[in-house]
Amino acid sequence: MRMYKAIMIHNNDSMLSVSEAPCFIFSIEGTGLKPDTLCLNTKQATNPEAKFKIKLMPIVEERINKAHDYVYSLLEDKKCVYGINTGFGYLCEVNIPSDKITELQRNIILSHSCGVGEEFSRDIVMAGWIILINSIARGHRGVSLQTVESAIRLLENGILACVPSRGSVGASGDLVPSAHAALPLLGEGMCTIPNGNTFLRVAAKEALNMAGIKPVKLGPKEGLSLINGTQYTTAMALKLWHESRTLLKIANLAAVMNIEVMGCSHKIISRHVLLEHSHPGTIECGKDMDAWLGGSTEISENYGSCHRVQDPYCLRCAPQVHGAVYEEIQRSEQVLYHEINSTTDNPILFPEEKLTLNGGNFHAIYVARLCDCLASALTTLGSISERRINMAMCEERSGLPNFLINEGGLNSGFMMVQTTAAALVSECKSLSFPASVDSIPTNCDKEDHVSMGPIAGHKALKIVENVRYILAIELMVATQALDLLSPLKTSKRLMNVHSYIREHIPFIQKDCILSGHIEKIAQIIKEGVLLSL
Repeated sequence: MRMYKAIMIHNNDSMLSVSEAPCFIFSIEGTGLKPDTLCLNTKQATNPEAKFKIKLMPIVEERINKAHDYVYSLLEDKKCVYGINTGFGYLCEVNIPSDKITELQRNIILSHSCGVGEEFSRDIVMAGWIILINSIARGHRGVSLQTVESAIRLLENGILACVPSRGSVGASGDLVPSAHAALPLLGEGMCTIPNGNTFLRVAAKEALNMAGIKPVKLGPKEGLSLINGTQYTTAMALKLWHESRTLLKIANLAAVMNIEVMGCSHKIISRHVLLEHSHPGTIECGKDMDAWLGGSTEISENYGSCHRVQDPYCLRCAPQVHGAVYEEIQRSEQVLYHEINSTTDNPILFPEEKLTLNGGNFHAIYVARLCDCLASALTTLGSISERRINMAMCEERSGLPNFLINEGGLNSGFMMVQTTAAALVSECKSLSFPASVDSIPTNCDKEDHVSMGPIAGHKALKIVENVRYILAIELMVATQALDLLSPLKTSKRLMNVHSYIREHIPFIQKDCILSGHIEKIAQIIKEGVLLSL
């Protein structure tokens, strides 16, 4: 069996002069592309000042050329091969004359560019391209080296297509978004390009002229190979997985702040308790919570042994509930690793063995299931967070003023932020129904079972946004509660979190507009600053 290796390197600023923009280097050999590095680098595509360099290693060029040459050998042998000299999908029985093969490949890009709705963010489009190039680098697609190099020039110049996010069912691959992504190669469609500290939306033809790049004339199989594959479902799944890791850590922080301010016993994160649960997720989340507390605090000592016989589950079971989410996230990484290092085209070429094989590697069921599982996991995270927010509202349960405000009655305080959290949780629950269990046959039933991976990805990324807001509310509530317990203090790390939040939003003395405060904390969560305190 042929073995592959791939490397992706983040080139940090230490290798550049101070005045230069950060540069992110992708060195691709065909496999071994790591989900974490891919996420961290492609997210920089949303930064107009970031630069990218994509290098194909020598062995990759050899593989690409062999596969491309094999395509032409099939034509010379006058063999009928799907996607090379036939129609597509239900039209696969239609033979295409040799003088129409180039037109065929252009036509599939144009005809499949029928997406609608809001556009993918630039980081998802960039990730889709890197996944596709990594797949081409394995040497089983048949795309020419010249076409790959043209695509790389587009990416290095920051030219990314405007790709509508709706229109793919996740088999046979993400055909519609991939077709839109490929349009600039042909000098067609619209794209965005960096312009100072922002992006401009321009016609692809104009962007290519500005960069001195000529449109590509596609050869046999190239159009099909550029759009076949799971690259956009996978790009969404990658972003979802990356965001989920951050949200879980923030949830651990928010939970432990509320464990502290509501007088919950620290015994729930005792090493003895955690180890007896055996599950790695419980142990890891419990350790993370304990690290924020660092032992007893003025607040915990003030509460004494415990003012409740047992704490409610939203506090007491936080390590276990968060731990289950932790394990879902951990399992997802391996799925992503395999998917981004696969050949998801059809047919698949094996030039050394002189084989052209049809298969179903384009079916995005693995990443579709991943998105559905993480959607459910994050909804659970948001649900238990909302219960902690709710508990903080009632003086009888929390020991704090009703709705965390002085002069209650005159002031409603945080009464309605719990309602906002409840609304967000309810929406998450509605979005959690798994898309991958659905299938609507397409292409005259030739494609009779599809993954619905993109739908799973869209829903899960919406849940990410909602859960970020829920956790922002929980942090705002816990920060207010800490102020109400003053002069008692919690651990140094939690006080640092409190201070950082207070630099951006004030203590609520009397009723005011709270929407902006929630948005600000949600942005702080997104930036990841709190986790470094």
